[in-house]
Amino acid sequence: MNKEAFLKELDEIIQDELFIGNSVDDLDDETLLDNWSISMGQELVSKFTTEDLITFFHQVQNNRKEQIVNTSDHNMIFYVWFDWQSARLHFNLISDLHTKLPFGCNHKVIENIEPILNDFLQFPYHDGFPIGEKEEKEVIENEFDIEPLKVYSIIITND
Repeated sequence: MNKEAFLKELDEIIQDELFIGNSVDDLDDETLLDNWSISMGQELVSKFTTEDLITFFHQVQNNRKEQIVNTSDHNMIFYVWFDWQSARLHFNLISDLHTKLPFGCNHKVIENIEPILNDFLQFPYHDGFPIGEKEEKEVIENEFDIEPLKVYSIIITND
């Protein structure tokens, strides 16, 4: 698949319908229904720039903002992280009724999405980890700063 075809497939994510919970009891539904991820092979990822991904995420945020303004009485938290084990960019939305992000691991909220996007784009194992003497976690820990997990988070308001 080439870059243009991949970007066209991302339109489906951009336009996807958002589930907006009404209480803190809806967290499981929000994390399940409002979760998306992106993965690419090494050849395709080499065609992308940080700006390409920033443009995509702005389009996603604009669409979600429109949905929130039209249907919600509260704000939502949009957050993005890079999962190095699956070589995927993940992003999710949860209602701002929740007091913290639903991570069980040590994580650090950062104010700029670029470091996460750069980690994704510079990751050399999009086609899989090398088979050898080292475990994949050892390979990654020696080459990348993976802990704490970096999470970009912003509030998308309903006004």
